[in-house]
Amino acid sequence: MVSLSISIKGKPSITVDFPGKHPDKVTVKEVKAAVEAKFPKLVANRQRLKLPVSEGKPVALTDESRTIGSYGVKEGSQLQVKDLGRQIEYRVLYLWEYAGPIFLNPLFLQFSFLLWGKYDLSTLQVTYRNLTVFHFIKRFLESAFVHDFSRATVPLSYVYRNCLYYWGINGILIGLTLYRPAYSAQALKGSILDNPNWIRFWTVFILINEFINFLTHLHLRSLRTPPGQPRKFPTGLGFDQIVCANYFWETLQVIGMVVMSGFDLGNLVYISIATYFMGRWAGQKYRRYKKEFDPKVYPGKRWKMFPFIY
Repeated sequence: MVSLSISIKGKPSITVDFPGKHPDKVTVKEVKAAVEAKFPKLVANRQRLKLPVSEGKPVALTDESRTIGSYGVKEGSQLQVKDLGRQIEYRVLYLWEYAGPIFLNPLFLQFSFLLWGKYDLSTLQVTYRNLTVFHFIKRFLESAFVHDFSRATVPLSYVYRNCLYYWGINGILIGLTLYRPAYSAQALKGSILDNPNWIRFWTVFILINEFINFLTHLHLRSLRTPPGQPRKFPTGLGFDQIVCANYFWETLQVIGMVVMSGFDLGNLVYISIATYFMGRWAGQKYRRYKKEFDPKVYPGKRWKMFPFIY
């Protein structure tokens, strides 16, 4: 019989029993269900189980489909449970953060005269709005129908943090810096930012990178394997040279928006933050791939995100 002692900060310690079972036959999901039975408010997605070890950090029992024995839990082991707080589906988080720029950009452009007075919209402003709305509708639909997420839920606080970023920068900040008389038809008349060839070139450049980025997401989805089966690594579409080719193509798309806008301040802030975080995520994935695969095969000599740079 498996009998586990479980400690929860701010709550009394409990014991959960699994009669007639070996640790190799009890899953993490079953332990979470047992904890929830004792504390109904502590639902499974609020729990993070950890196994204290004599040296180093506690072992996190993150995969609900795995057995506790595979994590080193034995009969009589003591587990720790951390309350992660109220949760929201990972997919819903993405839908919320992308919804902001979709409606804020048209609103700011349409009603910018309330802030700046009447002026004629430029082709650049209208094109930028259209491309931004297209970009975030694409990301919205990918999140709804293409992406698979490594975690089912995230803390509810992430909604406020992520929406502050996307709604604040891609909606409000760029709405204030780009949708104003300094970029009006009158102000840009005769400049390169008003040149149809300039706008046409960068529009095509941006859409090409959007399309390749979309293909990389479809490819990554096709590599998903059932729990317990070996993971596959991506190839083609830039993945033979870059570990996170999807980030590379997305960065090129953002660079296109920045250059097309004449290095608008809001766009510069956006690309700075976006590149920083994508670079961090690329580094994390690179290190994880080196542990999962033969590092000479994958990642091998691939760059993390930018060829010849990083």
